[in-house]
Amino acid sequence: MLLRTGPNIVLLLALLVSFSSILLSSSVGAERWCANNPKDTIFRRLGTKTPYRHVQNKDVRSIATVNGCTVIKIWGLFRHGTRNPSKSIIDHMRTTLPELQRDILEHGHICRDQLELFERWQPRVTVENAKLLVREGGDELFQLGQRIRKRFGTHIPERYDEHDFRFKFTKTERAEYSARNFSHGLFGRDEPIQYPEALHRDPVLRFYKGCEKWKKQVKQNPYSYREMDRFGSSKQMRSVIEKLSKRIGTFVSPEEVHAIYQTCAFETAWSDRDISPWCLLFDKDSISTMEYNEDLKYYWIDGYGYDLTHRQACSAFADLFTNFNDENGPRFTFYFTHSGTLLKSIAFLNLYKDNEPLRGESMRHKRKWRVSHIDAFGTNLYFVLYGCPDGTQSIALYHQERLTNIPGCPEDVPLCSYEHFKQMYADRIEQCDLSAMCYEPHVPSSEKDEL
Repeated sequence: MLLRTGPNIVLLLALLVSFSSILLSSSVGAERWCANNPKDTIFRRLGTKTPYRHVQNKDVRSIATVNGCTVIKIWGLFRHGTRNPSKSIIDHMRTTLPELQRDILEHGHICRDQLELFERWQPRVTVENAKLLVREGGDELFQLGQRIRKRFGTHIPERYDEHDFRFKFTKTERAEYSARNFSHGLFGRDEPIQYPEALHRDPVLRFYKGCEKWKKQVKQNPYSYREMDRFGSSKQMRSVIEKLSKRIGTFVSPEEVHAIYQTCAFETAWSDRDISPWCLLFDKDSISTMEYNEDLKYYWIDGYGYDLTHRQACSAFADLFTNFNDENGPRFTFYFTHSGTLLKSIAFLNLYKDNEPLRGESMRHKRKWRVSHIDAFGTNLYFVLYGCPDGTQSIALYHQERLTNIPGCPEDVPLCSYEHFKQMYADRIEQCDLSAMCYEPHVPSSEKDEL
């Protein structure tokens, strides 16, 4: 939610008074809002609902050999592809937005050709299909598998062998079919793949599901949302509400603005051919404000806000080291999981860390933590272990299929010494005891799915 604890009555009254004055001043001869270049405005600003096509790397040149070193193993985390919204967002799509649609058609101040898009709009998903993978999501992972095949070529066997490959997904439909589509892209659609049993609380793929201490002290703690609440009362957010209220022709609440933004994001992610009419209500400043609100949420809940949040990701990286240190283990490990896992893992690695925490008093335009870029649908984080001619081993990190410097490794060379990499994380891996780290007595378990 934009304002988790709800806006105070003074803020609401101020917004209503401001909106009333806007209506009075614009009721006669009002200039209609017409979104210019809407795709340029909204693409890559849709938070965790950004479609992967907006951040993917289409360069498929070989990376099987780097500086004379040849790939030995690959280990990676992959977020599921584009999905349907949660039940709460679908409820808004089917109840709140049709009411706003009527207001737009009767009172809205939007240019005629874009108003026609609202005339044709109708909800496209039901609660029975909440969070299911959509066709676009399957295509994202299928094409990702194809590109990885092209980059590594014959260094990845053309046929599946259970001793060479390990595919695993969480106990969700969207993760399972992301894995299946990825494997089809990697091998072809007829290759039979063996998948281990999916676990709802997988200690590697979804470690936070069993971390009761994190749930209580971070996720369910109202104090964790204080920066987002502050931003909900900021000048920038008030401006968004005023702009959308004027364009729609009726006052809209922060919750309704949030529903509009989420619908814009999902309907844009579903298809590369169409743009959601709800996106047309935003200009560049207002969509950037909504994006920052998303960044605040995920920074404090899934990123750098609290040490426990990313410390628990040691469970996943312990698996990486176990695999890379075992000559007899599978050479290619592909895990299919969720936003919560990817963001916590990114923070564990100290990637995209700003010098100062993100705050809600005002928007920070220059920042590294942008979930639209680092945690889109289909986001991937994979490590490649290379064997070098001198007998040493090196490692490379690829995020969104791009070579990414590992914090703590030399920045001027593409590969990092594997021995150096192990030393950087040795203490955190040795001390990785999830049971002790996450123990919280008398906490009722929560089975609610993450993104």
